[in-house]
Amino acid sequence: MSTENLQTMISRRTSKRLLGIGFALAVTLSGLTACSSASTEIAPSPASTPSQVAEEAEQEVTESAEPIIEREPTRVAMSFADGITSEEVLEWIDAATGQMLNPPTDFMGLVWPIGMALDEEPDPQVFDGDPFMEHSDVLGDDELDEVAAYFRNWQAGLEGCDPEDARGFDEGAARVERWIKGGANVATAPDPCFESRSAIVAWSADQDKQTAKQVFFHESYHGLSNYLLRQCSPVLGRQEDSMNDLRWFAEGTADYFGVYMAAKDDGRDDYVQTMLQRAYLDLRGDPGMPLEANTYVQAAAMILMIERGMITEEQILNGSYFNSCDWINTFDPDAPGMDYIFENFNKIEVSGGSYSYSEATIAG
Repeated sequence: MSTENLQTMISRRTSKRLLGIGFALAVTLSGLTACSSASTEIAPSPASTPSQVAEEAEQEVTESAEPIIEREPTRVAMSFADGITSEEVLEWIDAATGQMLNPPTDFMGLVWPIGMALDEEPDPQVFDGDPFMEHSDVLGDDELDEVAAYFRNWQAGLEGCDPEDARGFDEGAARVERWIKGGANVATAPDPCFESRSAIVAWSADQDKQTAKQVFFHESYHGLSNYLLRQCSPVLGRQEDSMNDLRWFAEGTADYFGVYMAAKDDGRDDYVQTMLQRAYLDLRGDPGMPLEANTYVQAAAMILMIERGMITEEQILNGSYFNSCDWINTFDPDAPGMDYIFENFNKIEVSGGSYSYSEATIAG
């Protein structure tokens, strides 16, 4: 689908803010090739030699086979928020997908603004069970319609999803629309199918732009990870809920990526200090906080694991831990060495304004 065609699916006003790269008009052939030799028997004539028969068969196969056409990757972005442009969101997407070892074919980013929280507790009754908090509106009804239509139309225009996946499109779009129109403080990574994924962020009034950028990169990492718990559940033959104690690793790596990429986008190299300082301050308020508590301490745990040689920063940043389901067993809380991380992630020290794990803690 061309960018021009995509733009006609939304209003003239919002189309001026739409950016798309690579929505090329391409065809994915069923089975990639079609070969008539599968149903056509080639019989030799009386004068044919065995080599001539082979040549004739090869020629017929070659002539009847249709060429393989691969889809071009697509990267599209839209921001409805003042202070974050669509150009910036597209740059974030390009940076995030460019970091990945094996990114999906399609990726979309969507940002819109929401106001202040209307209460201090999640409102699952408003969002059909989803545990988001309701916020005041920043956009008008027509604009909210446009935000919801952007997601729905992007999803409807995807070319690489199986019909089985496509059957869930309407339900998925309705769920996203419920979040958008209900003022949910949502930041998540909808994935219509394996080759087509996204990151969507409602930018709340109490967040600065730097935080919004980190959140967007965090959610992009989830969207770019090929095998999280939901994908590994059928692969491993395990219920997803039975692996909830692995969520800390998925969240910690995503938050590490989010802080790293936001710093890289700004031209800074203070991402490790940022992660350790956040966790240190949180732990001062609650020294007994468990590793499962939040992404701040989970990202700090990634640093301790890197320092101890248990993981590498490169594999976090290129998403390769999530290119298979091996991580489920490797980083299970009961796996060898993981007990040390759970017991010592909170031993962050500060000296001269610098945050670190001591050599003794790293050595164990």
